Amino acid sequence: MKTPVLTAFGRNPLLLIAGPMIWMVHFLGIYIVNAIACARPDSALAMHARGMPVSSWVILAGSAAALLAMGLTIRIAIRSARHEDAPDAARFRVWLTGALCVLSALAVAWQTVPIFLVAACG
Repeated sequence: MKTPVLTAFGRNPLLLIAGPMIWMVHFLGIYIVNAIACARPDSALAMHARGMPVSSWVILAGSAAALLAMGLTIRIAIRSARHEDAPDAARFRVWLTGALCVLSALAVAWQTVPIFLVAACG
């Protein structure tokens, strides 16, 4: 049995919303990590490592992963646009995907900055 291949009709909308979806998962992850760390002060997330709580390190790693995923999304969009017949529409989709990923990357950075400025459960 042949596995279904994602067509351009299904791939293009997924690429367009990938940046905001990655941001949404990152946002939810921050709240989950902080909620666990603050609700259970004896948990591993509340322990300190190298001057910051482990929860802050988890958030920092999640932020780096989110930014990397957004960069890969832009790269995939650029590659897929090279193989399409409608260059104007393809260029617009690449531009829109890139713009949404950049906007989402700014949101991820904005959400990450407080781990350096504010106490995790303060």
